[in-house]
Amino acid sequence: MDDDEFNKDDAEESISGRSAALYFSKDSSIAQLLLSHGIKIRDFILVSFLSDQGPMTIHQLARTVSIEPDDLMKSLKRLGAAGLIIREPNSTDPDTESTARLTSRGQEIARKINEQL
Repeated sequence: MDDDEFNKDDAEESISGRSAALYFSKDSSIAQLLLSHGIKIRDFILVSFLSDQGPMTIHQLARTVSIEPDDLMKSLKRLGAAGLIIREPNSTDPDTESTARLTSRGQEIARKINEQL
C-alpha cells in the first residue's frame, strides 16, 4: 500500500491527522488492520481516545482531539454504522451533548490495535 492510497480518503488538516497519516504510512500492518475494520485515521484517533478515556460528550471529544464538531459527527456516524461507537443522547441537546462510548466490538478492536502498537 502506498502513501497516496492510504491517505486519499483522509486528507487531514489537523496536526494529529497528519501525524497519524505519517505514522501509518510507515507501518502498513497497522494501517491494514485499521482499513480492514473500515477505520480511517481520524476514526482511529477517536477510538483510541474513547478507549483510553472512556465515554465523553461530543464537545469534550471534539476539544480533546481538536476536531470541529461537524467533522466529528461525520466520523461518529461512520463509526456508529460500523458498530464501534454508540452515541447516547442527552435529553437537553441530543446532537451536541450526547455521549459517545465504544461498543464491546469497538473495545475489542481498540485492544487488537493496541496489541500491535
